[in-house]
Amino acid sequence: MSYQIHPGPLYSTVLFLANEHRAREVFKCPKDYRDPMSIKRDDRSFWSLIKDNPIGPRVQSIICQAGFDGILDSGYRYIDHALINALVERWRLETHTFHLPFGETTVTLQDINVLWGLPINGEVFSGMETPITLTNDVIMCQNLLGFTPEKNHFWGKRISSIRILQEIIAPLNEETATDEACIIRARLVIFYLLGCTLFPVNSNNWIALHYLPFLEDLGQCSQISWGSADLGYLYRNLCNATTPDALGLTGPVSILQVWAWERIRCLAPEPNAIFNYRAPIAARWKGSLNAVDVPTHCLRTYRSQLQSLKEAMFMWQPYDAVVDSLPEICTSRRNSWRCACPLICWDVVEHHYPQRVMRQFGMVQYIPSPINIEVGEHERLYSLVRNGKTGWDWKSHHEPYVNAWNHREHNVVNGQQIETYSVANDYMTWYLEHTVVYLTNPRQPLEPMAGFQDDGATVQMMADSLGVIHRSQDMETMQQTTYRALNMSNLAEYTQHPTNLTNDPVDLSSYPGSQRMRRRRRRGRGAANVQDTGAGQWGRNYEEGGASGVNHEQNNEPL
Repeated sequence: MSYQIHPGPLYSTVLFLANEHRAREVFKCPKDYRDPMSIKRDDRSFWSLIKDNPIGPRVQSIICQAGFDGILDSGYRYIDHALINALVERWRLETHTFHLPFGETTVTLQDINVLWGLPINGEVFSGMETPITLTNDVIMCQNLLGFTPEKNHFWGKRISSIRILQEIIAPLNEETATDEACIIRARLVIFYLLGCTLFPVNSNNWIALHYLPFLEDLGQCSQISWGSADLGYLYRNLCNATTPDALGLTGPVSILQVWAWERIRCLAPEPNAIFNYRAPIAARWKGSLNAVDVPTHCLRTYRSQLQSLKEAMFMWQPYDAVVDSLPEICTSRRNSWRCACPLICWDVVEHHYPQRVMRQFGMVQYIPSPINIEVGEHERLYSLVRNGKTGWDWKSHHEPYVNAWNHREHNVVNGQQIETYSVANDYMTWYLEHTVVYLTNPRQPLEPMAGFQDDGATVQMMADSLGVIHRSQDMETMQQTTYRALNMSNLAEYTQHPTNLTNDPVDLSSYPGSQRMRRRRRRGRGAANVQDTGAGQWGRNYEEGGASGVNHEQNNEPL
């Protein structure tokens, strides 16, 4: 008997693009995918500068009325490229979900609402492609942003984010400023956040001008569903990053990282502060973080952790205990959280499938119905680009999807409520036949290798082999399966080694001495909406981008 490892899926009715996914290439040629993709964003300068040039209360109240105060409260977070890359490898563009060992999960409208406080209900973010004329662009900036840009500040339909940042940090005395001056400053901040935090693009330092008309009336601006547009934009960028030759990723990946920390706690650092829940939940991750017990910046570590993740280790409903304490901006759109609907962001159309992640809403997960979109339509949507579409009205072009969004509350997914997370009896059998079980190949030959060793696939293969043995009644099959499993794991010699498994009681008592702990030097910290918990628990800050662990240069006291 000779076993081969099929990475999955065994049936391609769900993941019909499995052969075009980077996960297949990671399994075949792991050496070509040792390093994570780059992640492009352009908002770090903004968050650094407003620390020294804080936004005043009058301007902030206008930003609040427009629906973007939650983003300001959430602040900036350094990105762990390796974590995002490991999630991309498990993202499936056919289902818009992450395929983990125990089922599907994803970022939903609930997450966008609760983590960032973005408006969910409202009109889609879409419009018409207008011709590029320098004169009209200059006039629009004069009227809405309060300054006259030069020709070199434009690049096609974009404007320099550096130039916008200069206006944001320009002196403004709110005590003497006119209402119009405060409105213009609020527009500048929102415009920057839209272009660099919510909808960043590959061309760093440039912001698309098509956001500006939506900011003319900031009161009406809050009636746009920025949350659904942002989620659709995240989906599209994750889908684009799954191609085997993708070198980089953009989009609102900071909310994806916070989502992963909230739900996969074995991968999350520990906030060194007590959060008071007067802001969106993402704000609790902007203080200093304790990363001693978790992996950071190591792609192989994250791959192994995700491969070994169990259902009980995943936080299916992390917000339930605190949702009633959150501000209204995080909870007032609950009626849309479970809507199966399209997500529209100008030329982008993606689909929100809460029926595939019912455990995230406290319901039993059944085998989901087939996705109601043909392969040809899927390819058409992904082939659309804005270039050369002058005069196109995207809202009219996507009219069926716009209508579906407007009637989304007629398509709310319901299910059987449960107190513990559960799936239907036939779900896991169906799921394991239609998902990618092995991301990495445990049969790769052993060789000296620096860094963390990925053993997650080996554990999975051992579990599969034990399942074969358990179902078999033939001793020869059992022995051959055992040998092949150990051999494929490069552990064939263990068929002859003694075992530490015993039926006798094992005495694990030890001398009851107390452990001596190294004292940590306290680090300075502080952030809005958080309260200091006291002495720091670690040395090197996670934001420095290095490996987790103690900074011995700062913690050199004798034991």
